[in-house]
Amino acid sequence: MRKYLAILAAAIAFAATADATTARARDGSYRAVAIDTSRLAVRGHAHLAAAIKPMLAGELSKALGARLGHGGPTLTVRITKIELGSFGGQDSWAGQINDEIYGVVVVPGRGPIPIRVVLPPDTGGAWYAPNVDERRVFRLIEAFAQWAAREA
Repeated sequence: MRKYLAILAAAIAFAATADATTARARDGSYRAVAIDTSRLAVRGHAHLAAAIKPMLAGELSKALGARLGHGGPTLTVRITKIELGSFGGQDSWAGQINDEIYGVVVVPGRGPIPIRVVLPPDTGGAWYAPNVDERRVFRLIEAFAQWAAREA
């Protein structure tokens, strides 16, 4: 009986001394968010990589809300690819027709979680409206941030 009590006491002591970072990662609190868009820059889209970073940071802070800034680990978000499909009534045989964003959310203690968001091209408004492509990219980033917050 003493042996079992000793084992139980040791297990409780070990659980009580667990790393606070791991505990915070389990409850979804994060100190900060690190955003990596370097893979877009490597593919020749340095301007897009630079523009996406602040937009994604803002959307992630909205999506994570109160879970952000309370200590704990850093959540890493990596965007690997963005594709804007055809627009303006083109048929599907002409190629890709949807807008897509690919990335990975690295949750401490759980590892990388791949995320792919697919939206129709009209989410940015009418094809003839000014800045329609910028709005399409923003909608992709907005949806990606919401999925990242769900997975984190």
